[in-house]
Amino acid sequence: MEVKLRLTRQYRRHLVRASVLLFLLLTGVVGSPAHEEWFRGLDLEPALAEASLVMVARLLDVSQTRIIVGGKAETTLLQFKFTPVQVLKGVFSRESLSLTSQDLGIQGYRDSAPIKTGQLRLLMLGRSSQGYAILRPSPSLEQAVPPLHETNDDLIETVKVLLAVNATPDRPRKVVLVLNGLRAQQGPAAIPLLTSLERRSLLAAQTPGVMEAVLPHLSDSSPAVREQTAISLASLLNSDYLSQLALREAAANALTVALKKPDLNFQSRVAMFEALGALGPKALDDKSAQALLESDPPATFAEQGARLHALGALEVPGQQSEVLPLLKQLPLDAPSAVQYGAEWALARLDPMGGLEEVTLRAKNKYDSALPMVTEISVLGDFPPAEATPGLIEVSKLRLEHAERHAFVTTCERVAEKRADNRLVAPLAGMLDSNDPDVRWVAVEALLRINTDDAAKALQPQLPAETDLLRKLQIAELVGRHGIRDGYPYAIEHMSEPYLREQAISALAAIREPGTIGKLREILATSDDMEWNSAAVRGLGRLGALDLAPQFLEMARDSESPLAPSALIALGDLHEARAITMVRAGLNSRSTEMLTASARAAGSLAGLPGAKADDVRDELAALLADRGAPQEARAAALDSLLALNDPRLDGALAQAVRDAGLEESDLLGNIEKLLSERKLKLKLP
Repeated sequence: MEVKLRLTRQYRRHLVRASVLLFLLLTGVVGSPAHEEWFRGLDLEPALAEASLVMVARLLDVSQTRIIVGGKAETTLLQFKFTPVQVLKGVFSRESLSLTSQDLGIQGYRDSAPIKTGQLRLLMLGRSSQGYAILRPSPSLEQAVPPLHETNDDLIETVKVLLAVNATPDRPRKVVLVLNGLRAQQGPAAIPLLTSLERRSLLAAQTPGVMEAVLPHLSDSSPAVREQTAISLASLLNSDYLSQLALREAAANALTVALKKPDLNFQSRVAMFEALGALGPKALDDKSAQALLESDPPATFAEQGARLHALGALEVPGQQSEVLPLLKQLPLDAPSAVQYGAEWALARLDPMGGLEEVTLRAKNKYDSALPMVTEISVLGDFPPAEATPGLIEVSKLRLEHAERHAFVTTCERVAEKRADNRLVAPLAGMLDSNDPDVRWVAVEALLRINTDDAAKALQPQLPAETDLLRKLQIAELVGRHGIRDGYPYAIEHMSEPYLREQAISALAAIREPGTIGKLREILATSDDMEWNSAAVRGLGRLGALDLAPQFLEMARDSESPLAPSALIALGDLHEARAITMVRAGLNSRSTEMLTASARAAGSLAGLPGAKADDVRDELAALLADRGAPQEARAAALDSLLALNDPRLDGALAQAVRDAGLEESDLLGNIEKLLSERKLKLKLP
C-alpha cells in the first residue's frame, strides 16, 4: 500500500499553525514547562570525573563586597557559605565551605536564577591554584551547580552511579552500571545516565537488556527526558552495525507508540523522528509508516523537516511522487529545516529526479538573491556520479562566503566517496588566501582527489601555506605527481619530532635525486641526535639497502637513542634479520622502542619464509594490553592491519573494553574497524 503524507493538501494549514505558534512563543503568550527544564542535555559525567570534591551542600549565607577596579570601574564579588550535607567524592572535614562568585563562575551566567539561602546544591569542585573551584564550563549555572529538592533527590543516586562508572576500568561494566541506573531512575535524573550511555553506544547496542532500560523513558512526563531518550536511542541504532532485528523492532514499536501520543513539545518529537530514521531502510512496514506519516500536520517546520528526513532514511516505497510535489510548493525562503528534509529525502528516494529539482532550486534562489547553502549541502548526499555535475553547475555562480564554505565542504564529502577530477577546477577557484576557512577545506578536498590536476592546482599554495603540517601534506601530494617544489620544506623539517613522519612521507613521494646523498652526509657528520634519527628514518624509507648492516648494529644496542629509528628503517628496508630485534623490542619497557618494534613488525612478520607467529601473537597482545602506551598499541593495530592477521579480531574485541582509551583517536579507530568487520562482541 502506498503511504500518503497528505502534506501537499495540508501544507498551507500547517504553515498557519506554525506561524501562530511562533508568534505566541515570541510574544510570550504561550507558557511551557519545557522552558523551565534546566536539566535539558544535562551531562554530569565529565565534571564528576575531573572533580576532587563532590558533595551535597546547603547554602547558609550570601554576602557581597564591592570592589573598585582601576579607580573607576565597580564590580561585586559574592561570597557563598555552604554547609556540607553529604560528601560523595573526596574528603571534607570542616563545618562549612566558603566560595566566591568567581570560584563558581557565576559572572558567566547572567540569565540564570541566583543561588538563594537555604537551597541544596550539588557541588562538583576541582582544585585551582587557590583551592576549590568549578573548572569545567557548563551551559548554565543550574547545570554547573545543580539544584536539589531534598536530601534524597533522585539526582544524588544518579551521581553515585556515575561516580561508580568513572571508577570502573572496564567499558562493558560501565554500560551495565548505567543500564541498572536507568532501570531505577525516572525523570530528570535519567538524563545524565542517557548521555553517559550515548558515549558507549557501540557496546550498549550489543548489551542484553539495553532497550528494556532505555525505551520506558520515551513516555516520561518531561519533554527534555523524552528528547534525550530519543537522541540516545538514535545513537544506539546508528551504532548497531549488526542490524539486530529484535533491538530494532523494539525501538520501532516504542517510537511508533510515542509519536502517536499528543505532544506539543516539538524538540522531543523532532528527536523521535530522527531516531525513527536511524532504524534504517524498510524498518517499518507500510501500515506502521502510514500511521505515522499520515498523522496530523506537523506544528513546526523542524518537525516537518525531521519527518521528511525520516521518510528518506526509511526508504518508504513510492514516496518520491509525494515528496517532489511538496518540495516544488515550498517557498524558496522557507525554513532550511523543512527544505533540507525534503531535498535529502529526494536524494535517497529518487537521485536523478531529486538532483534536477535541487539544482533548479539552487538557481532559482540565486536569481532571487537567496542563500543556496541548503541545496549545496544536500548535493553531497547524492551518489558522487550525480553530485559532481550539480556541484559544477553551482560553482559557475557567484557564491557568498557561506555558500563557498558549503561548496568546498560538500566537495570534500564527495571526494571521500569517489575522487573526481572534474571538481579540481572549481576547487582551485576557492583557494583564495583571504578566505582561510574556505581555503583550508578546499585544500583538503584536493588532497583527497589526488590527481595530476589537483597537484598542479595546489603547487602555487606551497609558499603561501603557513601551517607546516599542511605544507608538508601538500608537498607530498605534488611530489607524488612529479612536482618537487616541496623538497626544501621536507628536508628542512625532518628533525622536528611532530613533523617527522609527514616530512619523511613527503621526501619519499618527491624522490629528489640528491636526497639519499644529503641524508648520508647528515648521518656521517652531524652530532645532533634528532637529525641523525631523522636521517636514519629517511634513508630507510628511501631504500638505502647498503646501510642495512649499519642499521642492524644500531638496533642491536637497545640503549642507543638511534635504536628505535634504526628498527623502523630496517622494517622499511624489509631486512629479515631484524626480526630478532623486533622480538626483543616487543618486550622493552621503553615506549619508543616498543612502538618502533610494533611498527617494524608489520613489514617483517609478513616477509616470505618469516617464522613469526610469536611476533604476531605479541602484536595482538600489545593491542589488547590496557597497561601499554597508546602510541605502541596504535602501531600494533596498524601492523596487524598491514599483515591482514586474523588475530586482529580478538584483539579489537579486547581493546574496545578498555576505559583508558575513551575519548582517544585509537578507540575511534578500533570502533570503526569493529563496525566494518561486523564483529559480534561477547558482552554481559
